[in-house]
Amino acid sequence: MIVNCYVPWEQGFVMLCKPRRGWWYLPGGKVEEHELWRLAAMREFAEETGISLTDAALRGIYQVQIAGGPDEQPKHRLIAQFVGYGANGVLLQQHREGRLAVVRPQEMLGLPMDEGDRLMLQRTIAAEERGDKRVFFGRFGYDVNHKLLAYEMDPADYPLMKPFGTGQEGDAM
Repeated sequence: MIVNCYVPWEQGFVMLCKPRRGWWYLPGGKVEEHELWRLAAMREFAEETGISLTDAALRGIYQVQIAGGPDEQPKHRLIAQFVGYGANGVLLQQHREGRLAVVRPQEMLGLPMDEGDRLMLQRTIAAEERGDKRVFFGRFGYDVNHKLLAYEMDPADYPLMKPFGTGQEGDAM
């Protein structure tokens, strides 16, 4: 189980650029044995950013399937995305996982990142802007090189906010 956390901060939100691919991600990581998902998201966010949270709320549960290759087994992951509240502290510039930055929603569109993560994040941001506390669900399929091949999300027709425009859903899986 992987958790990540969207946290508004200084007219944007916090993201982490991991050096392996140069892709941007929401701070997060693996849930430890016997750890509750919400608390894991808050812990991971604080560890990676230097910012503590007073609360977090679930905003998405996503299944991710990555195809195997000649030397790799297929991967199946479950991601729980949270929104963090009550942020307090000083944002680190660097963590062992990568470089941290405050990103504005319109900047996110041009960042190198996992396309499934981008779709998840667009909905979370749009819902937060509306004060909508819903939980999104989705399924994402990738090839061995981590190229998004197909996805579906529930609700499928959730309206995105500027600067994202209206969303077009992917191929049904």
